[in-house]
Amino acid sequence: MEKMFSGEITDDSIIKEINRIDFNQINIGTIDSIADELLRIYRQAGTSQPILIEDFVANSVMINECLLKDDRYKHDSLQEYLAEITGKQSNTEQKPKVKNLTMMASILIEIKEHIYYNMVDINKILTDIQSTEIGKQMALNLILEYAEILKSQNIYDFAMLETEFLRRLNSDSLDVFLNDIKIILVDEYQDTNLLQESIYFKIAESAIKNGGNITVVGDDDQSLYRFRGASVDLFTNFIERIGRIGIEAREVNLKTNYRSTENIIDLCNDFVELDDEYQSARVKEKPKIEVPSFNEDDSNQVPILGMFRNNEQLLATDLAKFIDELNRNGIVKRKIKRVLTKEDNQKFNSDNKTTLINYRDKGFELAEGEDEIVIELGDEGSAEDIAFLTYSPKELTATGSRTFAFALKKQLGRLRHPIDVFNPRGQDLQNIDCVAVFCGLMLECIDPNSNYQNTNDKLPNSASRNMKVWRRKAISYMNDVNPEPH
Repeated sequence: MEKMFSGEITDDSIIKEINRIDFNQINIGTIDSIADELLRIYRQAGTSQPILIEDFVANSVMINECLLKDDRYKHDSLQEYLAEITGKQSNTEQKPKVKNLTMMASILIEIKEHIYYNMVDINKILTDIQSTEIGKQMALNLILEYAEILKSQNIYDFAMLETEFLRRLNSDSLDVFLNDIKIILVDEYQDTNLLQESIYFKIAESAIKNGGNITVVGDDDQSLYRFRGASVDLFTNFIERIGRIGIEAREVNLKTNYRSTENIIDLCNDFVELDDEYQSARVKEKPKIEVPSFNEDDSNQVPILGMFRNNEQLLATDLAKFIDELNRNGIVKRKIKRVLTKEDNQKFNSDNKTTLINYRDKGFELAEGEDEIVIELGDEGSAEDIAFLTYSPKELTATGSRTFAFALKKQLGRLRHPIDVFNPRGQDLQNIDCVAVFCGLMLECIDPNSNYQNTNDKLPNSASRNMKVWRRKAISYMNDVNPEPH
């Protein structure tokens, strides 16, 4: 430590204090990894450490131990309820249904996550349920059964782990840990849910008693985990909420951005203020992001090109053509019809119909001196350098609708010189070719010619279809790699 700081810090007393830091006494990790570690270290005598499972294992348990049991997944009321809460639409069914077994399990697990992370009493919901709400009752009972199955085998998923961690914190069985804790640092606090907040606050109470403090860092504009119960309100109202347990907090705004160029920072500042309704969900009087003084060199600026169309399909088509032209020719030229200023944007999006009509009638052609933009690919650049960033890589929504990621990938693949898109997380695992081939090869090893598969009448139709596709792709792969002798 002394070697690391000796060149920057000349005060010997400060260096001495730094050298006193014992990194072995610092718990660093996600809330789940820290909870898992502390429950292992401070587990009660005669008990075994619970096994923590990943999400894909949780889905498998829900399918094999709950949905397949007594063919529950075939129940119309359950399928209709899952379609209702996910907003699925159908042109062929009077009442839309979710019939895909994997999707049914995913939706049930997501409901369970919300129940746990929002600390909802599931038994109270069941007592208040109407007799006609059969699908809802089935869903909640499946979730209860899923939890009981895991507990009976001393297995936890992440939500159950955090719930147990909070229970142990409140039961005084982790007092050895709480009596030593002094400093709590939480990053990405905007992604915190109610269960996690309760954990942080419980530990914070002990830290304050021990003469320490709690520091949380986050950005309400970057909330990612609302689908897992995260609520940005817990972050924006942090001072008020932690004040309820007698802890006084102070707000410090970190507004200088050292990562991005001025163009990008200005765009982000303007973009987050476009939607008036969105402003109520942000921290009040939040300052704009600022550019550091050493980053104002125009030669380092990254240009931003906006492409807007009336629908996603048209946008995907034109963007694919743009990328293709840049990739093949190394340069793209586009005429500028009009440069819109902030004032132009306000007028163009005015709620006043007279202002809007008059402004649009002016047209967008420049009177003279029409300009153009030139985008040139560097000597070492290629289409492989293009990254598509989006809120989700999924190519299909939970209800089966195609996303823009799907449309763009399709258009790039239909070019005269097709451009492949690497997006493994955007597809269901079973639909990825290499996975399908691998699964098909395993099936051909353990069940040649589908002898057992064809006699299993409990196999869901979707699973049977997938297995047939896997086998077909595996056989095709074997023939290509090792063709029959002539």
